[in-house]
Amino acid sequence: MRTLNEVKKSLPASWYYDPQQYERELNAIWYRDWICVGRRESLTRDGAWFVASIGAQKIIVTRVARDQLIAFHNTCRHRGAELCRDSEGQFRNGRIICPYHTWTYSLQGDLIATPRRLETDDFNAQDYSLYPVHIESWGGFIFLNLSETPDTGLQEYLAEEADYLRSWPLADLRSVHRETMPVACNWKIFWENYSECYHCPIIHPELCKVMPMYQHGVFDSIDLPGWRPQFDGDTGIGRVGSGVQTWTRDGQRSLPVIKGLGDAEIAAGVVFTSITGSMYVVAHPDYVRSVRIVPTGPESIELVVDWLLPAGTEISKPDLERICELARLVIQQDDDICEVNQRGLRSRSHAEGMLVAQEYELWRFHEHIRARLARLDAA
Repeated sequence: MRTLNEVKKSLPASWYYDPQQYERELNAIWYRDWICVGRRESLTRDGAWFVASIGAQKIIVTRVARDQLIAFHNTCRHRGAELCRDSEGQFRNGRIICPYHTWTYSLQGDLIATPRRLETDDFNAQDYSLYPVHIESWGGFIFLNLSETPDTGLQEYLAEEADYLRSWPLADLRSVHRETMPVACNWKIFWENYSECYHCPIIHPELCKVMPMYQHGVFDSIDLPGWRPQFDGDTGIGRVGSGVQTWTRDGQRSLPVIKGLGDAEIAAGVVFTSITGSMYVVAHPDYVRSVRIVPTGPESIELVVDWLLPAGTEISKPDLERICELARLVIQQDDDICEVNQRGLRSRSHAEGMLVAQEYELWRFHEHIRARLARLDAA
């Protein structure tokens, strides 16, 4: 049994809107953890690039060779001008050129030209390469780490979460649809909402029809001592209900099952991988969905949602809408209630909340936040 055996205090309410606290969390977590910023297939040619945002930091991610990606801060070494003003593009002739004084860099970040600069004996171009950023990938997802020396490599950071989706050929999937959604809430609010199903019977009635266990306000029957499945075919372990095949409004598939999945994974109908605070991936027998959380301020985030299918899959507009409809509804419901939660935290009378038994994942998340902040303060 994983439930909390006593009422726990939540994080201080001010931590969800205070600008100084927001900066502390950026420095303690977002600038030190591995953060997903996109998919490898978005960079289709050598020299293709996009600018990723992590907190207040802007990072250029570019492809220097077919299997090699590299990342730099979007900052010229001359006087700090922004190198890329658009969100994506193609570097011409394998050169990165500053729009201010045309200092020129190779795709590897080396300074190779400083047009019209008057020569001095003490200038060494090798001292002024672009500021590098650590970059790794998993399952076709691109991750960045802004710390000078990451605590761990990406695989160690992901740990067992990466194993949950090992049967899905994630690297061979392609995004067939993306939606970006602004939400007026602190990043922790959205992750807390994702981490519990206490709200599901009230906020997600459509999802509860597909996932019968959620009608009990929990993810798993292990959270309900003595409970036995009450739905024909329901295993009581967070699987889809009887007769349900996947996450669509009617629970039925119109796309083929992704190759490589076993009977148990097909029967489950859904498998989650959670990358604390910043991203989760929801894998179904016929498609995969990723949701990235991008903090844009103390009380605002942007959600980036991708629907993924095997490369080369042709999908009709009705079938695309079919796999998007339920998730879009659930996310919108979550967005709305997260904004309600955010607004209520501004009360002068509300210093902190409390957690009930089935909110054990929130407690773990809060302990993670506290530990990371304590490490920052001790540094």
